[in-house]
Amino acid sequence: MTARRAGTTLALLAGAALLVVACGGSAATTSPTAPPVTQAPPTQAAPSQAAPSQGPGLSFAIPSFHANANLEKLIPTQIGGEAMTTQSMSGTQFLATPNNEVAGVLSGMGKQPSDLSVAFGFNMQLSIIAFQINGVPGNTILEAFKNSTTDAGAITDASFGGKAVKKLTPKDASGVSYIYTTQDVVFVVSGATLTDALLNEAFSKLP
Repeated sequence: MTARRAGTTLALLAGAALLVVACGGSAATTSPTAPPVTQAPPTQAAPSQAAPSQGPGLSFAIPSFHANANLEKLIPTQIGGEAMTTQSMSGTQFLATPNNEVAGVLSGMGKQPSDLSVAFGFNMQLSIIAFQINGVPGNTILEAFKNSTTDAGAITDASFGGKAVKKLTPKDASGVSYIYTTQDVVFVVSGATLTDALLNEAFSKLP
C-alpha cells in the first residue's frame, strides 16, 4: 500500500475525534525537536462548555475531555489571533468514535487502547489533532496506518513554518489536511479556509 493511505486514515481519525466531541460522545516527515510526552492519568470530565464549530458564526455545546493534559500542551494556545480550545481523549474513549480504524493498528503493534491518546485543539479557523501511541515513534505510527486502510486521496510534500509536512488532498479536492510527525506524536492540521499564513503560524508553533 502507498503512503497516501496513511494520510487518509489520519484525516478520518481527525474527523472522528471532532465528531464525537460535537455529538457529546462519552465514551510526514520526522523532526525530532520535542521530548516524548508522558501520558497523564485520565481525569473526570468537566461540565459541558460552549465551543466553536468548524464554520464561522456557528457554535455547539461540547463535553470537556482532558485524558492527557501533557499531549494537549503540545497544541498552540492561539492561532490567527484566536484562542484554541483544547481537549484530549483516552484510547478507550477514542475507539468508541465512528469510522474508527485504529483498533487494528494498535493490535498490529502489540498495543492496547490504554497506550493511545488523542488530543485536539480548534478555533473558528482551523483544527489540530495529535495522535500518540506510547513507546511508538510518530513516523512508525504513520507507517502503520499506511498498511491498514484504503486509498482515498493524494499525499504530497509541503513545507510550512520551517517544517517538512505532508499535504493530503482527498479525491474530491475538498477538506485538505496537513500531516506532521515528531518524536512519538502525529499531528493533523485541517480547516475549511486554510491560508499559508495560518499554516506557517500553526506549524511554527508545533514542537
